[in-house]
Amino acid sequence: MPAITAADAAYDALRAMLLSFELRPGERLNEVQLADHLGLSRTPLREALNRLVAERLLEVRQGQGFFVRDPDLAEARDLYELREALEVTAFRLACERATPAQLQRLSRAWATGRRALKRSEDRATMVAEDVAFHEAMAALCGNGEILRALADVNARTTYIRWAYTTGPKPELNFDEHDLLLDALSARDAARGAEILNGHITRRMQALTTLLSPTPRFRQGRPK
Repeated sequence: MPAITAADAAYDALRAMLLSFELRPGERLNEVQLADHLGLSRTPLREALNRLVAERLLEVRQGQGFFVRDPDLAEARDLYELREALEVTAFRLACERATPAQLQRLSRAWATGRRALKRSEDRATMVAEDVAFHEAMAALCGNGEILRALADVNARTTYIRWAYTTGPKPELNFDEHDLLLDALSARDAARGAEILNGHITRRMQALTTLLSPTPRFRQGRPK
């Protein structure tokens, strides 16, 4: 296994900070402070920052430096449409490929997560559990490229999950997770697609309502 470089360590740390909302959409990154915080020189830090720019998690503004990307609503819709396509395809493949043992593990993991959510009012935890369930279910498709693409979509919608944690309390329908598990156990790809289509469409509609009045979330694509 290749040794982890300083740039790799910086990349992993920065990505974790983005996904945990420690770095917020629109925020300008202070390279000196980040290098000091991570205990690294500016060279590996800059390499990590540029990798995150390539992944469209950060952006460079001429003469200003690196910023956490603050995508517009049109891009958010594009990402949710892509997420829907990926998850529906993953569900269909999981219906064909998942073993009974894998289905049992997923069901047990979700039962544990559901009990924890009933005891928690933390909105960030609610959103994280939702993402974790969908990624674990998609993993049963056995297609690594789909999983990598879905992980990329989820990473790029970090700012949307952040909006959920700072706006009105999100209405996350976890009963639909139970329905998805039932459809998967029955190997009913059509039913699973129907549930996923409705689940993701309602989420996007709620986000449009949540983000549209907020000036910082642009209505159109950058010129």
